[in-house]
Parts: sequence; C-alpha cells; structure tokens
Amino acid sequence: MKKKFGFLSLIMILTLVACSNDNDAELVSENVVERKASEDTEETDKEKEEAEEKNTHEKENERDNAKENDETKERQQKAENKKGQKNKEKESTIAVKQYTDEEKQEMTEIFYEWAVERAEIGAMAVTDYYFGHGAGGRGDWAARTPHGIVQAQDLNNPGWEAFELHAIGGVAFYQPITEDYGRDEDHPDIIIASGYSTIAKPDTDIHKYMLVDNGIVYELIGPLGLSTGFSEYTDDGEITDIIKYNIDEFKVSQDQAAQEEWRRILSLYE
Repeated sequence: MKKKFGFLSLIMILTLVACSNDNDAELVSENVVERKASEDTEETDKEKEEAEEKNTHEKENERDNAKENDETKERQQKAENKKGQKNKEKESTIAVKQYTDEEKQEMTEIFYEWAVERAEIGAMAVTDYYFGHGAGGRGDWAARTPHGIVQAQDLNNPGWEAFELHAIGGVAFYQPITEDYGRDEDHPDIIIASGYSTIAKPDTDIHKYMLVDNGIVYELIGPLGLSTGFSEYTDDGEITDIIKYNIDEFKVSQDQAAQEEWRRILSLYE
C-alpha cells in the first residue's frame, strides 16, 4: 500500500513539474514573441523614418536640380537672345556707299515725313535739326556708336574715306512747349547756345535719331543740346580722346519701326 502511494505521489510530482515546465515554456515563448514583435515594430519605424528622410532628401535634390536647370536655361536663353540681337544687327547692316548731298537730303526728308506721323501718334514734335554747333576748328565732326565712330559732318579733314560709318541725317523728337504735335514749326527758334530748351518742355528728354549709312538708326536720349553726342577732330584731322571715350554714345535704337523704315529708304538708293 505504501509503495502504491509513493508511486502515485511520484507521478503527481512529475506531472506538476511538467506543467510548470510547460507554463515556463509558454511564458518564455510569449516573451520572445513580444520582444520579436517589438523589435519588428522598431525596425519598421526605423525603416519608415529612413524612407521618409530619403524621400525628403530626394525631393530637395529634385528642387535644387530643377532650380539649377531653370537658371541654366535662363542663362542660355539670355545668351541666345544677345547672340540673336547681334546677328540681327549684323544682318541689317547695308554696304556703305558714298551719297551725294542731294541724295542725303532726300533720304532725310523721306524719313522726316515718316517721323512726323510717328510724333503725332506719340504726342510729340519732331525736328530734323538733330545736330548743330557753334564756331569750331577745321576738323570733321563725329559721333560714337557701339559699331564705331561715325562721321557726322564732312569738312574733308580727315575726310569721308577715313571713316567706316557716315551719318546721312537725323531727327530729334521732343515734348513741345506749345503742345503742337507732329511737324516742328519752331525750327528757327532753336539757338545753338540754348539748344532745345526754347522749344521743349523743361525736364523732358530729347530723343535724337541719327541715320547712318550702314542701315542702322542710332539713338541718344537725355536732356540734350544740339551738339550733345558729337565732337570734332583736331585741325590736323586726328581723332581726340573726347571722341574715343568721353562723348555720349549713341545706342542702336530699339524703335524697330524706325529701323525698318530707314532700311527701306536706303534700299531705294542702292
């Protein structure tokens, strides 16, 4: 009987130990699963964070690249526009030839009649008295442009052949004191010393158009006098530093209608 009881006790003890081991195993397994799940979650969060950082970095790079590309395109476009403008000016140039005084007067008059209509539209007046000077020396008078020195008045010192460019004539637009727009009726009132101040409203700009035999209209804008933009060669027919560097430079006029009209007029005399 005692042996039977002892045997049963042993079985119960072993059963309890087995259950305890099973429970411990389950607890261990649950802890492992929980740790694994936590590690997986942390790893997922970390991967997600890294992915977001990578995506943000890529977007920043894309924006930087796009900005850089836009700036590059803008620089290229400016360079192309500048090149196109130079080519356009070059293409508009007409072979220089020597005209008679009668031809130069006719060409200037044709352009002046066109300018009168333009002045009326723009509520301005226009005169063909775009250049004048008082007593001077024996040298030719000249103007400066981006394309070189222009002979404005030929006194044969140094003479026509010494210049690559020559002014045929010109006009000057201004805001008239009388508010009589279009054709200038006050030409006799222009005095060399006072210039346009006797006919133009105070503190307004004068727009000088110089018509050159290369087919380009050059323009000088400002509170100008009759001789502004011009200077003379020495009595020995030598160019001066004033002409080279100091006188106001005539620029290529942005008035495309004027450019087209001047080329049309010159073509009639080729």
